[in-house]
Amino acid sequence: MHGIKTFFGLYFLGSIFLYAQVSDSNKPVSSINEPMTFLDADFFADSLSEAYTLEEDPMGAQRLLQVRNSSLSPSVILTSNYNYTSNSEKVATNEKEGTTFNLSLTFNLGLGEYGIGDEVVCAPALSFVQMRTFTDPFRDYGDNMKVYDLDTQIASLSLPFVLPNDFSLTVSNAYVVPSTFRGKKNIISYSNTPSVSFAKNFILNSGDVINFTASTSYTFTQGDTLEQTIADPVYFNFIEAVMQQSGISPSSDYPSNLQDGLGHALSLSYTKQLSDNLTIVPAWSYQSNSFTEGSNKSRVDRVYNAGLSASCAFTEWLSVSGLANYSWKRTNDDLNVPEFEDFIGGLSINLNHSF
Repeated sequence: MHGIKTFFGLYFLGSIFLYAQVSDSNKPVSSINEPMTFLDADFFADSLSEAYTLEEDPMGAQRLLQVRNSSLSPSVILTSNYNYTSNSEKVATNEKEGTTFNLSLTFNLGLGEYGIGDEVVCAPALSFVQMRTFTDPFRDYGDNMKVYDLDTQIASLSLPFVLPNDFSLTVSNAYVVPSTFRGKKNIISYSNTPSVSFAKNFILNSGDVINFTASTSYTFTQGDTLEQTIADPVYFNFIEAVMQQSGISPSSDYPSNLQDGLGHALSLSYTKQLSDNLTIVPAWSYQSNSFTEGSNKSRVDRVYNAGLSASCAFTEWLSVSGLANYSWKRTNDDLNVPEFEDFIGGLSINLNHSF
């Protein structure tokens, strides 16, 4: 890749001035068509792990809930990350590899912790994310990849319930709006995704943690119709006539909610604390998306991911993370939807502050 020799100098200099989103090292990287990582049940695991404790008394083992019913816990996270991808669908024509640079600002607001009965804690939280993605940041291919530069806004509400025996249940909803920022701002689509996830932590004698999560979701989308996508009315009329002769209706086969669908996901991760500052997490995940509208109806995409991430915390507010993931996609509509295999490697700098 042209310009790769200047990567480290430019990356660390640029990250001082720019904002970016923290990637959860326990989960696969998210994209517009994938469930958001912050919807997983262990998103609030760190803040909830001390929500209840065990005490011994003459009456036997009693579980005491320690909750802060009215406290708000805001935090801000800034991250910059630089990723390499081998997926040819994400890079310039006739190329087999590419890079992206992501910058984002995340604001989380914990809404308190509330005891339900004797052994359940609910800790609702709001999250707002502003993310900007630069494809081919060093312009190795000129301006060809500017069309893939995106802004993404995400607003979510999560209701995680910490259950006995290291189980947890999370009900959440995410609203996602990707848009272009080059030239005139153009909103690509809207999506609204309610989800439910169930997780179990297995705490080993060594202190390592194995996490298993299963989730289901449904995505409601609103995007451009085919007529809105093809800005030229003359060209659209020509395409419409050709489609109608083939028995295809632009309005019914390509509706604005073409990406509506049901999602299922399974993930398994192993968290190993090598030292007070260094943590590594090998992980595996499986995701299935079944589309329900228009020409995508009956289409099923399956994405498998295996990866390894490491995080080193230098202070309470500064950490550096690295990841290496290999994912592959399979679909039952391989005539119209490309399958791929993708290796992703990346480095991120994370700044965080809790008020």
